[in-house]
Amino acid sequence: MVAVKGFPRPLYPADAAPHGKTPSEDGPDVEAYKRTVSRAGRWPWQPFDDTYSNGFAHGTSGNVIDSGIAGVQRQQGIQATGWVGEVTFNTLRSIRIPEGLPHAGEMAMDATAARLVDQAYERFQSASIDLGPMESGGKSVRAQDLTHATSGIPLYPAFDDVWHTDRNVLAPEALTVTRTGGASHGVAFYADGDSGLRWWFGHLNAAPGVGKRFARGAVIGTVAYDARAPHVHVGINVERLWGSGKQMTHRSDYTHGAPLVGAQLDAGHAL
Repeated sequence: MVAVKGFPRPLYPADAAPHGKTPSEDGPDVEAYKRTVSRAGRWPWQPFDDTYSNGFAHGTSGNVIDSGIAGVQRQQGIQATGWVGEVTFNTLRSIRIPEGLPHAGEMAMDATAARLVDQAYERFQSASIDLGPMESGGKSVRAQDLTHATSGIPLYPAFDDVWHTDRNVLAPEALTVTRTGGASHGVAFYADGDSGLRWWFGHLNAAPGVGKRFARGAVIGTVAYDARAPHVHVGINVERLWGSGKQMTHRSDYTHGAPLVGAQLDAGHAL
């Protein structure tokens, strides 16, 4: 497997938007994968741009040379979504150029592609993720510590905030609603943030519709009534950034003292 600094980010083409995914911005990782897939015989060799297009994701014809990311996925027994997650990323780092093609037997991801992946990792993972507050005048989510797990929803450690019935709850970053559901009181919804974080917001009066986009700082709902202590529950999932099964360090008994969210995000791993 070709050594690189890490997984830069998931990639989604424009046509993933109806499935609740935010189409990926241009980046050097896209150019790296086009180069890699082309050397593997599944995309035409050409001057490569850095846009993750529907064509490259899914292929443009039934010919092997035009099959793109989905062609590699099918060949390797991966679900052919055309989306790049960590499994597909590691596959691209591992495949070799087939017999009959130039440079047969070499790793498909060459040194140039590896350098582009490293550039993308520095760009998308090393920069601080800027998160706003959950209410007007509140402290940034980066300054929060995670006090408990989200009951029944693994890998979404959480904190509680906005301790007033009917008070506005704000989007901590630009995000897209992916699913709605219930909570022990009020309603809840999941969202994908543009940073790569996933969110679960619970104990709201109403949930926005699936596919709804919110800018950072926009009102995403209001706090539902709770006779004990009204609040919004904020669960944060880092698997799209850190890999499957990973989560931030958190307490389990509603006490403070866990490392701050911002410090863990900047480190790129649990502290």
